[in-house]
Amino acid sequence: MSGFTKPTEEGRSVFGIDRLLLRLTVFGTIIVTIFVALFSRLWFLQVLEASEFRQLAKQNRTRLVESEPPRGLILDRNGRMLVRNRRSLSVTVDRQIVDTPKKTRKVLHRLSAQLDIPVKELKDNLQDEAVSPYKPVAVAVDVREKDEFYFEENGEDFPGVAVENLPVRTYPRKQMAAQLLGYVGEISPDLLDSDHYGSKRYRAGDIVGRDGIEYTYDRFIRGRPSLERVVVNSAGDVVDSDPRREERPGDDLYLTLDARIQKVTEKALASGIAAARAEYQAPSGGAVVMDPDNGEIIAMASYPTFNPSILADGYSKKDARKLGAATSEDNSDDRLLNRPVLGGFPPGSTFKVVTAGAAMWSGVASPSTFLGCPPSTVFPPGGGPGSVIFNNWTSADMGYMGFAESLEVSCDTFYYQLGWAMEEAYGAALGDESERFQDYMRIAGFGHETGIDLPYEAEGRVADEAWCEAYRDYFCPIGWLPGYTVNMAIGQGELITTPLQMAVTYAAIANGGRIVKPHLGMSLGRTDEAGEVEILKDFKAKTVRRLPLDEGELAPLQQGLVDVISGDQGTAASAFAGYPQGNFPVAGKTGTAQIGDVDSGLNYAWFTSYAPADDPEYVVVTYLEKAGHGGESAAPVARQIYEAIFKVDDDPNVGLSQDFSG
Repeated sequence: MSGFTKPTEEGRSVFGIDRLLLRLTVFGTIIVTIFVALFSRLWFLQVLEASEFRQLAKQNRTRLVESEPPRGLILDRNGRMLVRNRRSLSVTVDRQIVDTPKKTRKVLHRLSAQLDIPVKELKDNLQDEAVSPYKPVAVAVDVREKDEFYFEENGEDFPGVAVENLPVRTYPRKQMAAQLLGYVGEISPDLLDSDHYGSKRYRAGDIVGRDGIEYTYDRFIRGRPSLERVVVNSAGDVVDSDPRREERPGDDLYLTLDARIQKVTEKALASGIAAARAEYQAPSGGAVVMDPDNGEIIAMASYPTFNPSILADGYSKKDARKLGAATSEDNSDDRLLNRPVLGGFPPGSTFKVVTAGAAMWSGVASPSTFLGCPPSTVFPPGGGPGSVIFNNWTSADMGYMGFAESLEVSCDTFYYQLGWAMEEAYGAALGDESERFQDYMRIAGFGHETGIDLPYEAEGRVADEAWCEAYRDYFCPIGWLPGYTVNMAIGQGELITTPLQMAVTYAAIANGGRIVKPHLGMSLGRTDEAGEVEILKDFKAKTVRRLPLDEGELAPLQQGLVDVISGDQGTAASAFAGYPQGNFPVAGKTGTAQIGDVDSGLNYAWFTSYAPADDPEYVVVTYLEKAGHGGESAAPVARQIYEAIFKVDDDPNVGLSQDFSG
């Protein structure tokens, strides 16, 4: 017999509970729990969160819409147009709608068929990283009106596609001043968080200056967008609007540039590089024309260059490849790079005027100092273990000379001796560690930004003990050595300068010692309906500081620079043969900064100058990379610029000259 008892009645358990009743009780409890939860949630949404959801519902049908105001024009100092605006019918694609690879392929193939644009080009434009993923991106510009009608009539085949009349910057002078003007595009998250754009006036989606003058003066030339409150229905159609703020166009910006001189500067630079390529690599170069009295940039050229209209509709990956990004490890073909401002190079013998000034200021020399110019010198002077021989650029002994002649013939050994004397007195290795040579370099404008009104300016480098310690593993494995100072005395070694910095220091020599702040912005203006221009603001010139030299100390330097062109032994005499030096005298200095052996041609060729020498109006600095000697390739470019400025000769062709100096 089993140990379990039998149920006393059918349908009951041994515990006396009806199983059907148990099931109904459990089911009922679950139902009640569900209803309580639903009621609680409804009460929470309708009572506690009612105000928030009413606000969300209101926002779903109400929008605040900002316009993109017309940007101000950019003109040269004489009112010649450099940048203006036009409207462009552009096809945009909303990446929030076309959000899968399948949708993308389908839409792009249909667009390609209608617009006759390769799918790859449309895809590259669609992937433009400069445009917010939450904003429609222009994949084609300047489309035909019939394309606009076609997309409107066949909208169901083109989800996320629209045709908009977008503002586009246009450049009537094509590639002129491309690196200076910059370009515009949608503000990036990084820019929105930056000091420059991190104010309440900017928000995501704004079109702003991304580089150059467009960036620096954006707050003036962007204008004020209109603000409108619009109400839309469920289909997205506007059913009501309420203007809140009127649009105001941006102010026009007048630059210090002279379009005529800018044009001849760019042509002379390109021609000079073409001529240098007959003998050397000469991949790139730059030129600066500046007013030495007030720092106004009259012209600034960089080669290779580009037509900025390529960036008028955004900066795509395709654009980046065209402009040099395809060779990221070699910037010699980077067309966006403004070399006079962003490029850093050893200045070679053009730096000797700085060494001369430092020697007189520090007291190791005077205006009447005479030193020998032997074919080589040894430091320490007594020779012995650890001594180093420093060679002149020529094997001839040129005898004793003063500052003026040392510049005329570009004597290296003359300046080695000055460098050694400053190291012995003030250097980190041999002297009192005050490093007065480096202090003077900084006063003259090196090792820091000049303050030009362009973004991302390079500081260059003044090598000193602090720098040496910071980069001990890379450049100074045994610490600061006297030879570093000796090499810097002729513009070599670890010294890095920009062409603009050289222009600033030569302007100081030309104007009597004032260090001026270079600038491109001249004034803001507005043109009324009658065509009358009202000047709203002038940007003032600034003197930053003065060279610590008097007229007597500057005089031999100024005379030496004239002799570089006019003297019988001048290193630029050949380049200026036949030039009307008597009418428009040029004072200048050649420089050949070695990358490898001086005879390899892998040198930075420099020419730094000002004219007229007796009443300076222009500073001209030219440099060519891997292009031989300064007097050979850089000086002829400067000569052609001067001849165009003074209307001596308008032939833009440049030929190589002769120069074997360092």
